Amino acid sequence: MAEQVEKPKWACVAEAFEASGQTQQEFALARDVRLSALQSWGNRPANDVP
Repeated sequence: MAEQVEKPKWACVAEAFEASGQTQQEFALARDVRLSALQSWGNRPANDVP
């Protein structure tokens, strides 16, 4: 049986951004996330675990 791995926090935030319909700046301000962090998370492959 495969081990269940919890999705990293950054992946959840990146998915929430994609679904939000907001600009990166709007989303970052609303969620109190650094814009640069949001931008870097969007460029990570889905299977990249820090």
